[in-house]
Amino acid sequence: MLKKNNFKTPDLEKIKYWVFDLDNTLYSHHADLFTQVDHKMGLFIQEMFGISYADAKIKQKQFFRKHGTTLRGLMTEHAIEPFDYLEFVHNIDFSVLRVDEMLNDALDALPGKKFIYTNASNAYAEIVLSHIGLVGRFDDIFDIHDADFLPKPDIRSYHKMIEKFAINPETSIMVEDIAGNLNPAAELGMETVWVPTDTDLSQSGQIDKNIDYIASDLSGWLKNVADSID
Repeated sequence: MLKKNNFKTPDLEKIKYWVFDLDNTLYSHHADLFTQVDHKMGLFIQEMFGISYADAKIKQKQFFRKHGTTLRGLMTEHAIEPFDYLEFVHNIDFSVLRVDEMLNDALDALPGKKFIYTNASNAYAEIVLSHIGLVGRFDDIFDIHDADFLPKPDIRSYHKMIEKFAINPETSIMVEDIAGNLNPAAELGMETVWVPTDTDLSQSGQIDKNIDYIASDLSGWLKNVADSID
């Protein structure tokens, strides 16, 4: 069993690149933003197949379990175009998000380049970043379009991300709330930071040896990292 440790920090002389997940990582999962997205996914499937919402949710979860994302399942099994889907499910209320000044200040203090790696779209990511005060704080964003709609934890997506950002995995660190999404990063040589939540999804795929740091409070952990800079 891994112990929560917000004080152990990486060797900043080694780490040149920071790769951050977006949802439930750079903002608190208590904002419950994905619940809105999840609801819209169900509505999309309900309309597409002409079935009840309850049956649509069952079908949605089947797509997710089999393909990694609902979108990937719809594209693979029903050849839908992704753009209308993404526009529909990301049309939600972002006002629930809050700026975390401690986290933002710590991010600014981190040495090296900083990137976003998300299974969502770039447009969605930019909206989220605008609501949490992080616009312009990252060097680049890798989204689901860049991944050719191959979601994390498909290792092909990680290879594409590394190529786009032009980073060396051996000098990179990935920060993510879903433990299973850290496994490919670790296999490729990246250090890893898990930001656990109380959801089953966050715990899914957990392999202890692939988690280098646990940051149950990412703001506090990043502040400790920033404070360790000479």
